[in-house]
Amino acid sequence: MSRDTDRLIEQLALEAVPVRPLASPMQRTVGWLAASMAVVAVLAVLLGWRGGMPADMAVPGGGLAWWGSLLTGIVAAHAVFQVSVPGRSPGWAWLALPPALAWFAGMGWGCLAEARAGTLAFGLESWHCALMITVVSTPMLLVMLLLVRHAGVLRPVPTAALAVLSAAGLSSAAVSLVHGQESAALTLLWHGGAVLLLCALAALSGRPLLGWIGYARR
Repeated sequence: MSRDTDRLIEQLALEAVPVRPLASPMQRTVGWLAASMAVVAVLAVLLGWRGGMPADMAVPGGGLAWWGSLLTGIVAAHAVFQVSVPGRSPGWAWLALPPALAWFAGMGWGCLAEARAGTLAFGLESWHCALMITVVSTPMLLVMLLLVRHAGVLRPVPTAALAVLSAAGLSSAAVSLVHGQESAALTLLWHGGAVLLLCALAALSGRPLLGWIGYARR
């Protein structure tokens, strides 16, 4: 038995290959943000920047909602690169909660202001806003899932949910830069609704989603 064990150890030693360690969560966050900015740049070239952002920031909750979505995208990215590493605390997943709450609080604040002014109105004419967020976030999400595919057997649900939240947050901020002005109610309906739906789908299909991308083999 001992001889067989020695042979097994020798065989494993001969077949062993160097393993490249993962970059730090901060380095991967910066790299992913750079790739995301490239997607946003393409979006800007295709659709052009719009000039209504200063006015959007001036309305109640406008600035809080936009900065909240941007920070949600950044912070959720760092959180997903933390929770997807074995041995790291799952508590990192809560890091994205404060900016996400600020994001939705900003949209809710705008809705309250519109309700008091008698201008609150929901409609289906801007459904393409949710579609744009989904389309823009898709390439960001694919890159993110490739980077954290090893977490498919570790923490698939928080990893997938945070990945979607990060991509959706950044894409929502990006779409606001090129899309026409909308009421806070429509922003909450389409931006918020798209994000919640995508996160729910990711939470329900975390393991199959990461399995489709492919678990890391080494």
